[in-house]
Amino acid sequence: MSLINQMLTSGINTLIEYLTAHVLLCLIPAFFLSGAFNALIPSQTILRYMGDGVGTTKKGIAYFFASISGLVLEVCSCTILPLFAGIWKKGAGFGPAITFLFAGPGITLLSTPLTVAVLGSDFAVIKLALSIVMAIAIGIAMEVNFRDSNGSQKRGGLQQVASSTGNRRTHEPILFFTALTSIMIAGTAPIELTLKAGLVAFFSLLTGFFAMRYYEREEINAWMRETFRFMKLIFPVLLIGVFVSGIIKPLIPPELIANIAGSNTLLANIIAALFGTVAYFPTLIEVPVAEMFMELGMHRGPLMSYLLVDPGVSLQTLLVVNTIVGPRRTFMYAIYMLGFGVIAGYLYGILLV
Repeated sequence: MSLINQMLTSGINTLIEYLTAHVLLCLIPAFFLSGAFNALIPSQTILRYMGDGVGTTKKGIAYFFASISGLVLEVCSCTILPLFAGIWKKGAGFGPAITFLFAGPGITLLSTPLTVAVLGSDFAVIKLALSIVMAIAIGIAMEVNFRDSNGSQKRGGLQQVASSTGNRRTHEPILFFTALTSIMIAGTAPIELTLKAGLVAFFSLLTGFFAMRYYEREEINAWMRETFRFMKLIFPVLLIGVFVSGIIKPLIPPELIANIAGSNTLLANIIAALFGTVAYFPTLIEVPVAEMFMELGMHRGPLMSYLLVDPGVSLQTLLVVNTIVGPRRTFMYAIYMLGFGVIAGYLYGILLV
């Protein structure tokens, strides 16, 4: 009974700590920003650079927009699959489509500030940079590897996914999204609490002013709907994941983590990456799980390998990708993901820790 009480107490304490430290000034602004992106920016703005125009668009631009797609589309490894299938079937280059497949769930607007708050800004910035480099490298490697079998069949263009911004002047959405993004930046900044609260309040009022001035009521309503849709989809699962990670923490002896991944070896990075493949966690759950591993003694090199691989590769993802692009491409995608993730984590552990 004492073990059960210990597990429940650990889960509750972890949940309370998480809610206190991360939700109000970190997650909630990110939800509103993600909702605004989804409701107020046409997906076509990003997807068209990887779609049927990719043959005439510079490859570098296609890969760049594919690699940052997750910041706008804000999808998990499950919802990225139909989007990947859509852009691949309807004309995207194979390399940019693969980059999009990894970057969509791997480089999200929600996970980046959460990683800053939980694991530190230095770790979060390096992870973001490595994720972008990995996404592009995997896409290029896959395109080169399967150049002869990709085919050049003519495919239809993409449908418009989000509503158009009409005749709105360019500076208007820039001002709105700058103010909205500033809320999240101020909320996660390592500054004194009173100053932080004041900045968050100021940028919140400024965001409301720009929203009322530049957007129609229907657009604002769509923004609110998308924001609360994200909250309903992600927040309950996130809380459950945090609670579960707190429950299992007492069951994992610190010496086990220290023995397996307490040092930055190739084997430790491989085990961490494989764990990220097998033990799938929904969007954002991997961050508190990573925090738990770090507290239990995991080296930051294997921790980086785990966080790079976990969002993009799971058994469920690979099964679905197999039905879209076939077993050979799926197998090589998994190999490249694991390989690049292990190498990136290992080098990070050697050079920057």
